[in-house]
Amino acid sequence: MKKIKINKNAFKFKRKKIPVRIRMTIIVVLGILAVASGFSVYAATPSNGPSFSEETIILCSYQHVANFDYVTYLINNTVYNKTVLLPGEETIFKKITDYINATFTYNFMCSCNYTLTGEYKLIAQVHTNLWEKEYEFTPKTNFQTDDFQIDFPINLTRYENIVSTINGEIGITAQKPVLNITCEIYLIIQTDEGTVYEYFTPQISIPLNENIIEINGDLTQTKNNAIKTTVEVPVLGEETNGLGNSLASAAIFLIPLVPFAILTKNDYSEPTELEKQIQKIKKKYGEWIVEINKPPKMPIGVETIHIKSLDDLIKASEELGKPIIYYVNDKDHTFFVMDDAVHYEFILK
Repeated sequence: MKKIKINKNAFKFKRKKIPVRIRMTIIVVLGILAVASGFSVYAATPSNGPSFSEETIILCSYQHVANFDYVTYLINNTVYNKTVLLPGEETIFKKITDYINATFTYNFMCSCNYTLTGEYKLIAQVHTNLWEKEYEFTPKTNFQTDDFQIDFPINLTRYENIVSTINGEIGITAQKPVLNITCEIYLIIQTDEGTVYEYFTPQISIPLNENIIEINGDLTQTKNNAIKTTVEVPVLGEETNGLGNSLASAAIFLIPLVPFAILTKNDYSEPTELEKQIQKIKKKYGEWIVEINKPPKMPIGVETIHIKSLDDLIKASEELGKPIIYYVNDKDHTFFVMDDAVHYEFILK
């Protein structure tokens, strides 16, 4: 009968080193408090024991807010006796419209500490029942702030001429032509509770080839989301309120104690030269560096260029306007900057 060999290394994981005095102090304090709370739980537990239910807890909530605004400029007319219309003020007749200027504003809000990097692109899409074409108001643009603004004109004549030209080329009159204006926003948000990836696409639409200009869709659009976790909590009656308080107190100290003791170990030595070097890099270039837990998946066709020094990578980051992504893989410390088709990489060993 063949013996089955078990690879013991498969069950090993890397434990974080912490100075021995700090680690032992934390373990002792949490242990004493957990034991004390455990006695309270025992004293408050009824003979049949409590039942439990799952409860969702919001660790961090955040919101995207997009706002479209526009001003319609009219030629001299006797309908309104004025040459400027604001959103929703009056019916916009195409015959007396000179031009329309629009603004798109974006804001991001979060309930916890965060840093973000992202990119946006404002596009115009002519859509019919037979075909669609896409054009750029603004090219792909990177940003690292929680707000930005784009000013752009709405030239309906241009897009109506496109519809007429394509209809003439294909010999068929497409029905229901519409101009969709969309801002595509992609964000990477680093928070104390983890990293999230967000995609937000606020949009308005304007029917083409109509005598009345109608701008459809909410001018203010929001998207709410949150980082959540699920915990088990006791279902308490009036007689078990004391038990609930005791369980909550014990959990506060016991939950961090177990993973802390397992995932850490005593560090009796001084930091290595490599660790000191990494600390210096983080201190010097902290504003440029985004630290992640594992390497992202590389798109097919991306070329990797190895950079000789971190200073050269910093220069590439500044020129491209891209953050420096940092992660640790085994013993290698990898810093890289990702462009559309090129991956600039510097590995510190």
